[in-house]
Amino acid sequence: MLFFAVMAPFVADMLLVVYRDMRFTFALLSTLVRERSHLKAAPISAEEIHSGYNVAVGLVAVSTLFATVRTWASWADLARWNPMQSLPSPASPQRKTKVSMKKTPNDAKYVELALEEGGNDSVHDEKVDYKAVAYRAAVVLMGLVVVPLIAVEIRCVCSPLVAYSALNATLNEFFFHAFQPAPIAVELTNSNGNLPWVEKYIDDELHHRFGDSTLYRRTTGFTGDLAFNVSVDSDNPPNVLVIGVESFRFRDSRYLVGNEDPSNLFKGSNMTISPNFDRWAKRGVAFRNIWSSIPTSRSLESLLFGQIPYNSNVQSGITGGKKDTTLSGLPQLFKEKGYETYFTTGSSITLDDWNVFLPSHGFDTVWDDRKMARLAEKNLNITREQLNGDEHRGFGWGVHDDLSFQLVGDLIVDKAKQQRAVVANGGTKKPLFLTHYTISSHEPFDSSPRWYSESEKPDFFKMYEGEQHAERIKNYLELRHFTDMELGKFMDRMAKEGVLNDTIVVIVGDHGQAPEVNNPNIHEESVTRVPAAIVAEGRLGDAVGLGGFVQNGVGRSLKRKKSVGERVVFSNDPIRKMAVVRGRQRLRYDAVTNAMMLHNTETDYRMTTDLLPSLSTEERAQWEALRDDGRRIAAYFIKRWDENCLLAVKCST
Repeated sequence: MLFFAVMAPFVADMLLVVYRDMRFTFALLSTLVRERSHLKAAPISAEEIHSGYNVAVGLVAVSTLFATVRTWASWADLARWNPMQSLPSPASPQRKTKVSMKKTPNDAKYVELALEEGGNDSVHDEKVDYKAVAYRAAVVLMGLVVVPLIAVEIRCVCSPLVAYSALNATLNEFFFHAFQPAPIAVELTNSNGNLPWVEKYIDDELHHRFGDSTLYRRTTGFTGDLAFNVSVDSDNPPNVLVIGVESFRFRDSRYLVGNEDPSNLFKGSNMTISPNFDRWAKRGVAFRNIWSSIPTSRSLESLLFGQIPYNSNVQSGITGGKKDTTLSGLPQLFKEKGYETYFTTGSSITLDDWNVFLPSHGFDTVWDDRKMARLAEKNLNITREQLNGDEHRGFGWGVHDDLSFQLVGDLIVDKAKQQRAVVANGGTKKPLFLTHYTISSHEPFDSSPRWYSESEKPDFFKMYEGEQHAERIKNYLELRHFTDMELGKFMDRMAKEGVLNDTIVVIVGDHGQAPEVNNPNIHEESVTRVPAAIVAEGRLGDAVGLGGFVQNGVGRSLKRKKSVGERVVFSNDPIRKMAVVRGRQRLRYDAVTNAMMLHNTETDYRMTTDLLPSLSTEERAQWEALRDDGRRIAAYFIKRWDENCLLAVKCST
């Protein structure tokens, strides 16, 4: 068992490196234990499962063989392999042995017997053997001082990236990461001339900061020319609907990519994966340079609270529910303005304790997969057998998007009718703020309603032809098309019911995806660049004021005109790299080394050409300054989350 326990982390590390480009850590293990109830729906391929079983069987077999050999072969006792035992003991008496020619009772063989202490034939040396002491001291110094010094010296001489890559992360877990490069230190101090350092991260706002080292402030307006505006009547505030679309990547929208398709994302075809999003984006305002974070828990921090997500590869800012953490974002803003706040999804929300976080941070009502299932049974006559059986109206992650969009649509239509009735009777309308997250296009892309599976669908063959994971790509594209189709039905219904005349709709991908590879995170732009659109029928017009709100985010006003390259966006993926985007260029970097890469987001989607070598010294210095800004703001939010001081002038430390 000891052999198995010692070897298991190394074997797990090997599998993670081969299939996920990740390393085993005990923090990762604790995350798996914490979220074990969701492992059944984890995006693990059949190949990975098969390899895992084979390796596990092999490890058990080797452990069993080792245990068997250990029972009869003394050389298998690993304690005897201790190199210190080959050295003489400096203080204990030396005792000689003699060979007894006496046969064993069964007359089988002669044995070697140690003479008893005090026997006439034993010889003792009571003196301290200083030579043995020197030997042992040399071994200790070599193992604990000289070898580590050599390792450190090699690391200093080599490129930091090479040195870091060469380390055995699994072994470092046992040695407390003794030789692993530490994250580059970040000082949360003034770096913006005469202005407090936090001003660098605040947009062209009219605001009042509550301190010089905090983003905690009251925003009362924005300055600068408008690119567009959404008119709002304070006496008749509109409903606001935010739709987060699961695994919706920028490259799925032909309208946003453009007909030129400079990175050949559509492989010469004229198709789109999201025709309904494209159709509605054309009717509203579309955004093609939006960057999110993966997974969804991290994107939630940005979408609803305007923050740089908590920079950790084993937890998000909301892990554990953070019931006692004070936040200010969209739910709080609308609640203060008298809105009724809803969060709805067809997904389970126990992962990362969303079921605790959402109702304790601004949402009056929360619907999850269980609530949707009950409503589907009550209002749509969808039985549990239909949800969990051959009709596949539900799946491992929850209730499919066709049902959730139908139920959310029913809710919004009913609310709109109630609002009209109240206003008609001279009352004051209570507007609705609703955030809805879809789920059907979640990994592993292996489940869709039977009616959709059997229906006629677009032929996406051109998109996965010749790809290594063609079947997975095909499944992803068909599920993305399914969700887009249901989004289109929902929006058409809202328009027909007159809801859109009184509702502002924001549609955005929660994060991207990369079914082309086993580890999606290595396709960095594919998993972090997402499409977005604002649909506000009849409201895209004159300028409007802002009543003022408290916040601690670093979000930018999308309504304001900015020249290309003027607006800076920080987009981090702790599993992979940190990043900063400016205009059409994206810099990737990490927290451990100074290694960087710059690529063009339009013409080099797959990040094959590094632009840094072609930059002047001054241009490179600008990007290095932005990298430092990214590290600083990531460290700021880690500290503020950890110490529960997001809405505070100062933290406790």
